[in-house]
Amino acid sequence: MCMLLKRGQNQSACSLVLLFYSKRFKRILPLYLLVILVSMICLYSFFPDTAIETNQASAIHALLFVSNRPKTDQENYFQMLSLAEDIFTHTWSLSVEIQFYFLVPFIFLLATKIPEKFQLGYYGLFALASVIFCYSSSATVAFNSVFARIWQFLIGMLVYLLGSPMIPYRQHPQKPEYEVLKLEEGLKSEESEKFLDEVTDNESDKEEEVLEHDLDDIEIPNIDICSKSYQYLAYALLGSLITITAFPWAIPSGIVRPLVTIGTGLLMLVSEGNRILSNSVLTYIGDISYSLYLIHWPIYAYWKLTADGNIYYVLLALVSSVILAIITFETFEKWYLKLSSTSVGCLVVTLFFMNLVVIHKNEISDQIQYMRRNISNLDEVTENMTIDDAEAMNHRWNINDLKNLYVPSCVYESINTPYGWCRHTGLSRLGKYRIVTFGNSWTANHAKLFYQECGYKANSILQGAAYACEPLYVSSPTHPCASNFTTFVERIEMEKPDFGFHFTRHISIGAGFPKNVTTFDKDPIYQMMKAQMLKIIVNIKYKVYLIHAIPSVLPNSVRGIAGLVKKGTERVKIEKMLLRPHGWEMARKRYEQLVRDCNGKCELIDYLPEFYQNSTKTFRYFDDKGFSYWTTDQHFSPHGIEKLRHIWTDLCAKL
Repeated sequence: MCMLLKRGQNQSACSLVLLFYSKRFKRILPLYLLVILVSMICLYSFFPDTAIETNQASAIHALLFVSNRPKTDQENYFQMLSLAEDIFTHTWSLSVEIQFYFLVPFIFLLATKIPEKFQLGYYGLFALASVIFCYSSSATVAFNSVFARIWQFLIGMLVYLLGSPMIPYRQHPQKPEYEVLKLEEGLKSEESEKFLDEVTDNESDKEEEVLEHDLDDIEIPNIDICSKSYQYLAYALLGSLITITAFPWAIPSGIVRPLVTIGTGLLMLVSEGNRILSNSVLTYIGDISYSLYLIHWPIYAYWKLTADGNIYYVLLALVSSVILAIITFETFEKWYLKLSSTSVGCLVVTLFFMNLVVIHKNEISDQIQYMRRNISNLDEVTENMTIDDAEAMNHRWNINDLKNLYVPSCVYESINTPYGWCRHTGLSRLGKYRIVTFGNSWTANHAKLFYQECGYKANSILQGAAYACEPLYVSSPTHPCASNFTTFVERIEMEKPDFGFHFTRHISIGAGFPKNVTTFDKDPIYQMMKAQMLKIIVNIKYKVYLIHAIPSVLPNSVRGIAGLVKKGTERVKIEKMLLRPHGWEMARKRYEQLVRDCNGKCELIDYLPEFYQNSTKTFRYFDDKGFSYWTTDQHFSPHGIEKLRHIWTDLCAKL
C-alpha cells in the first residue's frame, strides 16, 4: 500500500486517492464478489436448511465489508469458528483491510506535509495511538475494530519506508522512481506511465517478477545490504514465527498479536534473497493465497456441518480448497487483472447486483408467489394447496426460522437477536394483567401467537428468551446458561407479574435418575427445578403456566416430510423416522411432580393430545398434505403454531 501511495505522491491529492482505490478494488472485488455468489448458490443447493438464514444475513455484511461490525453474545468469533455455520466468518479480516483502505490515503497525504525526517515518527505516533486503543478496549473490540488494527498495517508501511530493497526500481541510487521506468533509449513519458499502470494492476508482491521481465535492458545496480548476519536473523525470525504458529497451547492475544506482527515486519526487512522464502513452491502459494483465503472456509464449513467430524473428509476439503484456488487463480484472477478499469467496473457492478438477487431470492420469490393474497393466519396455508406447496412452504419455514422468532410488537433490549428480553407494545388499554413469558427459544417461537391470543388481557407483557437454556435447571455454575438461570429469577422479582408463562422445550430435565436414585426427593435435577420454581412463584401473584414436555424431532428428518408424503410412504413410517424418542417421558414426570409441589400456583398446558395418534400409538408431526408442524431447529413451524392456536384462544379467554 505504501509503495502504491509513494508512486502517486507527486500527483494531486484527488488523483492519488482515486488511483489508489481503483488499483486496490480492482485487485480485490471481482474475485471476492464471485466467491460470495458461488458460496450462496452452494448454500441453497447443498447446505442444511438451518444454515441458510444465518448466512443470508452474514452475506450482506460480507458484501458491504462490515463483517467486523460490533457483535452480540451469540456472535463471538471463536464460537462461530467452532460451530462453522457461518460461511462468511473469515471475511472479518478483509472487512478490516477495506476499511483501512479508506483511511490510509489520508494518513499518507497528511504525512507528505511533514518534513521527511519526521515521517517515521509521525507513523509511529499513529501506531502508538492505535496500540493504546487496542489494549484499552474489550477483547471483542480489539479483535474487530479497524482502529485497533491500524498499528499492524502501519508496521508494513514503516518496513517499506525503512528502505528494504524489495522492489527493484527503489535500488537505483540516483534516479527517482518514475525515471527508472524510462528505458535508456528514450521511452516517452506517457509510455512509461502506461507501463506503470499495467504493473500496478498486479498485486504488489508480484511486482518484482513483472519488472525484472520487462526491464531486461535496464542496468540496475545489485546492492546487497543483507549480510550473512541478516540472513541468520531472517532464519531465526522465520523459525520463531513458525514455532508461535504451531504452539500447541493458546497464547494470549495481547502477546501473540504484537509478536507475530512485529516479527513479520522484521522478517520482511532482513529477508532479501532468502532462499527459503524465495522457493518457487512457497511463491506460488503466495500467488494463490487470496483465492485460497476466500475459498477454504466455506468448504470447511460444509465439512463441519455435514461430515460428522470424519477426518478423511476434512483432508479432502483441504485438497479441494487448494485445487479450486489454483483453478480460480489461473483462470478468473489472471483474466480480470488484464482487463481495463472500465471493464472491471462493469464486472464488479454486475456481480454485486447478482449477489443481491441471490441473497434475497427467498424474499423475492415470496413476494412474487404471495402477491395480492390476503392471508391473516401465521402459516399462510390455504385449503387448495398441494403437496408441492407443502414442500415449498416447509423449506421456507426452515430457512426463515430465526426470522420468524422476531415479533414486531416487541422492543428488544439486545440488538440483532430475538433472544434476551423485550417488552411488547400496542397492548389494549382495557388489559388488566402484568404478564411475563420466559423460557428458551420456544418463548420467541410462541410470541406472535401469545400476543394475538392473550395480548388483549394484558397491560404489560415482558418476554425473556434464552437460547438453549432451561429456566428451571442448569447443570453446573460454569455452564453458559448459568447467568440466564439467575436472570430469570431477578427479572420476575423486579416485574412482579400477575401471571407467568413458561415456554421451554425440555433439554436436560429429560435425563434419567442418577445412579442409586429412584425418587424425586433425592433427584438433584428435580430438586433444582423445585427450588427455582419456588423462587419464581413467590413473585407471581396468581399462577404460572408451564408447557408440558412432548417428544421433539430429529432435525435432519424434517426436511424430507413432504417428499416422503408425495412418494406415498406410510405415515407411521414417517412418524417413527421423525421422532426423537428419548427423555420426554422423564421430563413429563418431573413437570407433573413440580405441579404437585407448587402450592397450587402451577398449571400444565399439554400439547400431547394434539399430536398423539391413539390408533397407531405414534406422534403425527405433519398433516395429510405434508405440511410440517416442526422446523429443523426444533421449533414449531407457523403451521404447527396454528394447530395449537385453539388451546391459547381457550386458555386466554378464561384467564
